[in-house]
Amino acid sequence: MTKPKRHHWWPLVQSKHWTDTSGLVNVVRSDGTIFRANPLNLGVESELYTRFGPNDEKDAAIEEWFAATIDSPTAELIEHITNRSHWRRRRYDGDAREAATVRELGWLTPGYLDAIPIPPQVRIAAARYIAALLVRHPLYLEKLVNFHKEPELDSKATKNRALDNMLNVFNIYVERLLSSVIMVSWRAGSSEFLYSDGGITVTEPWRPDIPFDIHAPITPDFALEFLPVPNPTHLDEAIVMEAKNQGVARQNRIILADANRFVFSRQSPPVSFIKKNFGVPAPENIGYRYVNGQLETIYDPTRK
Repeated sequence: MTKPKRHHWWPLVQSKHWTDTSGLVNVVRSDGTIFRANPLNLGVESELYTRFGPNDEKDAAIEEWFAATIDSPTAELIEHITNRSHWRRRRYDGDAREAATVRELGWLTPGYLDAIPIPPQVRIAAARYIAALLVRHPLYLEKLVNFHKEPELDSKATKNRALDNMLNVFNIYVERLLSSVIMVSWRAGSSEFLYSDGGITVTEPWRPDIPFDIHAPITPDFALEFLPVPNPTHLDEAIVMEAKNQGVARQNRIILADANRFVFSRQSPPVSFIKKNFGVPAPENIGYRYVNGQLETIYDPTRK
């Protein structure tokens, strides 16, 4: 069997959802120019996860493991989330003042909550895929390579150490994500979720109490939000938050902040919005804290 040489850090199981009716993805550069490409040629690098032996023999086992163990179950994850027959609706009025803030942030407050049951196999698939999406990114791997550089190690030995560490960090993230609250951000307007060559990112080292929060667009129609709170509840379901165009734009700024060269779009891309926010830090006006055993969400509109 031919061993894989082209390693997709943005797996096809996900990137194919950004294709239009012609099977191509719109790609926007930082200057606003656009070209279109097949997802086979996006988010890919040659031998990114290849180990090298003492005689320069190549071992592509990590890429094969990613494809079989991490990426394959993700198709089931996407099908489960997007299948409306799994959704369960219940009445929810909420606090009027809090509802006004939610609407200001670009979310709908329809008077009900939709929740999606998350069986164990779906939660495992989600945790493993998000962790892999984070640590397998070339920029994250480059950070690990730089961390392991030592005078007595050549570049191949250094990379092998970095790959070992990548798998170790992967397991650390999976453990926290398995016990994280999951929310589904579902687009309710014409705007779609964007993706960029910066992938998804988290702040390291981790913060106390709530170590990180992750925004991960999975398709142009929905994103997953992970919040690893100290004492999580209702891990058997994910609450759906419907985002208006304003809410989608707010989340797209998170992805645009880490864009390096390219931004990916299924529909005709919002070029002016992308150019304005390409590489610009996203607003930090929403925060979380854990006080007396309770999760508090803080919104400060003065922090732009």
